[in-house]
Amino acid sequence: MRSTSSKPARAGALAAALFVLATACTTTSSGSSGGDGKHVTYWSMWTQTEPQAKVLQKAIDAFTAKTGIHVDVQWQGRKVLDKVAPALLSGNAPDLVDQGFDRLLPALAANGKAQDLSSVLAMDTGEGRKVGEVLPAKFLDVLPKGKDGTPWMIPYESVSVSLFYNGKDPLVARAPKTWDDLLAVCKAAKAAGKACIGTDGDQGWASQYWFDYLLNRNGGSVATLAADRTGAAFKDPAVLRSAQQVEQLVKEGYLAKGYDATKYPEQQNHWAHGESVFFLMGSWLPSETEKFRDAGFEVRSVAFPTTGDATRNAADFLPFGFTIPKGARNADSAGRFIAFFLQKDQLAGISTEARNIAPRTEIPAPAELADVAQQLKDRPSRLPDDNADADWQDKVLVAQYDKLWLGKADAAGFVDQAAKASADYWTAKG
Repeated sequence: MRSTSSKPARAGALAAALFVLATACTTTSSGSSGGDGKHVTYWSMWTQTEPQAKVLQKAIDAFTAKTGIHVDVQWQGRKVLDKVAPALLSGNAPDLVDQGFDRLLPALAANGKAQDLSSVLAMDTGEGRKVGEVLPAKFLDVLPKGKDGTPWMIPYESVSVSLFYNGKDPLVARAPKTWDDLLAVCKAAKAAGKACIGTDGDQGWASQYWFDYLLNRNGGSVATLAADRTGAAFKDPAVLRSAQQVEQLVKEGYLAKGYDATKYPEQQNHWAHGESVFFLMGSWLPSETEKFRDAGFEVRSVAFPTTGDATRNAADFLPFGFTIPKGARNADSAGRFIAFFLQKDQLAGISTEARNIAPRTEIPAPAELADVAQQLKDRPSRLPDDNADADWQDKVLVAQYDKLWLGKADAAGFVDQAAKASADYWTAKG
């Protein structure tokens, strides 16, 4: 699904997601277990009709049959964490919750409200292997520790941002590995009268993936920009170079015609009809565009190109997973369920039924996401935007970047205005 970030600009884009979204909140059972170790209260981000919920329910049934521990699951939907905070205050916290990393971190982990899951990582999945052994170390290591310096999340689904294209498009005889490769395809596409890059102008958070990746490839970091209260970090040459590369795409006319006046999902649907070559988006894109793709469209993707240093080639990793809140009365039993779900036979449903990428890399991904899964497996992992402050991103970076992407500012102007906006933002924060 699209990022679950609490950022207003991103939240508005969640209406259509990688998964079939339901709007109702359906509860199969409720109540607190009273800490008897025989029950687990689980509040989930999924709604009951979604494929992830069905995969989890199968695992819940199998877990109860095997252990006798009953899982009281409530399919709360995307706003599940809004209900966890008051539950923590009232002493009625659930034993287990799940959500995207970018929501769980500020809601629980950063505030010291998530339990240390070191013991869960040491649990046997039932296959003679520990949870911490079946999950790649690089996925766990890239996640920041909680307030107390301990692990707090166990991923069960992987999302990444990749450059998607039609494998049958003759313009992409060879997937671009470098920035120059990409520009060569764009030049050929323009000559053929075809848009090179699809993008919806109202999705600033998504078009900003271009700058985020470019800055990473050029040796910079969005987190460094966000942390500098003076705005001077924007004067890093890597920032200007990245902005100039974005400006080149705009000035050369490589973006889809009329993109600056379109609204999601118009341009990504045009991409599905073959009207543009590339679309940089999260791994929910194939599902969102499935019913719009032309017959014979072969969904492929390539990692974001390098810009010089070939070792700067990390893939974005945005996991969905479990957290046990502090105050959970049946934390041990909740941990046992996590370990059970991380078994290969259980977790495989994330791929086969939910049509997504499981973090256990030996589980084959759906065909349309096989390239993305390989990128996650082969490359170093990084968090999108280097896990920079979310509010700063919306109010400073995306707000200023929009002007560059929409052709209303040049690269130098973006750098100057973003530096000033960042300094003003932190001054106002005090």
